[in-house]
Amino acid sequence: MKLVRYIAPVLLLFTIGCEEKFDLSSLPKETDVITIGDTTYVEKTSWTGLFKRPRAVLYGQDQLIYVADTYNNRIVMLNQAGQVLSVSDTILHPVAVAQDQRLDLLVGAETLEPSTGDTIGVILRIKLVAAAHDLSSAQIDTVWKEPARPKRRFVGIGVILNDEYLVARDGPDNSSIVDPDGRVLRFRYRPSAAKKDSFITPIGELQAGAGSSVTNLNHPTGIAVFPNSGDFIVTQSSDGIQYAAIWMTFNKSAEFEGWLPRFDPANPDQRSIDFVSPNRFRNAAGVGIDRIRRDIFIVDAELDSVVKFNNRGRFKTESFGARTPGMKQLLRHPGSVAVAENTLFVCDTDNDRIVLYRLSTDTQ
Repeated sequence: MKLVRYIAPVLLLFTIGCEEKFDLSSLPKETDVITIGDTTYVEKTSWTGLFKRPRAVLYGQDQLIYVADTYNNRIVMLNQAGQVLSVSDTILHPVAVAQDQRLDLLVGAETLEPSTGDTIGVILRIKLVAAAHDLSSAQIDTVWKEPARPKRRFVGIGVILNDEYLVARDGPDNSSIVDPDGRVLRFRYRPSAAKKDSFITPIGELQAGAGSSVTNLNHPTGIAVFPNSGDFIVTQSSDGIQYAAIWMTFNKSAEFEGWLPRFDPANPDQRSIDFVSPNRFRNAAGVGIDRIRRDIFIVDAELDSVVKFNNRGRFKTESFGARTPGMKQLLRHPGSVAVAENTLFVCDTDNDRIVLYRLSTDTQ
């Protein structure tokens, strides 16, 4: 059976596929309808009254949920029923959270630098396992900070293989061709007696003003890594660029070792891939990857939407936006999305909540 629904603006956007900026005046009115399939995401519940402008949500390796509760200056641990289990309330403005194979948390936040008095960006490691999964008593180590660049922030963290992880860094100044603020940095945790994190290198394949247009990094907003892989997707602000989501895949051969774009619109055989349609997003604020199906979910903070692709880069019609029918409350500037066990956990930043969605076929 087919259902007649109001069209979400994001669905229309995906039919454009042109080089020009999307014309918002062409969006359908709420009286316009379109026939879509039975399968769509519906709101299951929402966690409200706990958070103040949360920026990131994570479904951890331990099957718990972690929220970067940004304006409450804390990381919150919850179970899948939404019960708060533990809180670390000494972290200033957290905006990114990830969990490594040791179940430690890696957090992008801020700190006050004593030597300058500036508030600067910092990467933190929360030693969760050593504290018996109690955030309130866990040791917090400083992994990385750059006091000489106080406006830089670490807005996304993704764990890859071999005790390594990638960090998306943002800042206002991308004028330098040597070290622009917008970069992806590579780190490694050394499980030796020192048990310390170390900086390896920036990823040279992604840099402001460098490489092809599809790898031109401007102002990163988030990053997600495919499970058991070095492949990742980084999202960024759409200001001044065509591709607000960049899919990079790790390649290793006798001639080359590093990351290359998964799809290249310069290749005639890949121009029809939905993922690399230019100007698809207005503000891609975060990305989540389904560990089982490897589907990709990107939240657009300007269109208040969640856009879904399959693992071959094809757009999925289960994507939904501000005018999708049946929503109890519309999203307002969503900041990130996590995926687990057929459930989407969407960080609805301006509504101060986490929203849980499930496919309609899973709720019947």
